Amino acid sequence: MDNEIQKNILVVDDDPKVLESTSMLLIQKGYAVTDCSDAEEALTNIREHLFDVVLSDIKMPNVSGIELLDKIHEIKSELPVILMTAYAEVAVAVDAISKGAFDFLIKPA
Repeated sequence: MDNEIQKNILVVDDDPKVLESTSMLLIQKGYAVTDCSDAEEALTNIREHLFDVVLSDIKMPNVSGIELLDKIHEIKSELPVILMTAYAEVAVAVDAISKGAFDFLIKPA
C-alpha cells in the first residue's frame, strides 16, 4: 500500500478479543482502524469521521449489526457495511444483503 491512500475502517464488535484481533490484523495490513465496542459508539464515529468501510458484528447487545446497518445508511447511505457473524444462518445473511450490506462474512470458529 506504499503508493495508495490509507483506507479508514471502522470495526464494531462487542467481543473485546475479536475487536482487538480484527483491528490488529487490519492495521498490520496497512489500514487505519477505529474500533468500537457498541453501535452507539460506532454511530458517533460515523457522524464525526470519514470511513471507507464499516466491518460490524451482527450479534451485539442493545443494537444488532442489522439495526446498525439501517442507522448507518440513514446517516451515510453510500458507506459500505460488511457484516460478520459466528452464526452462519442463511436467513440472516439474506436479510443483511437485502438491507444493503456490502457483504456478509462468517467468523472462524
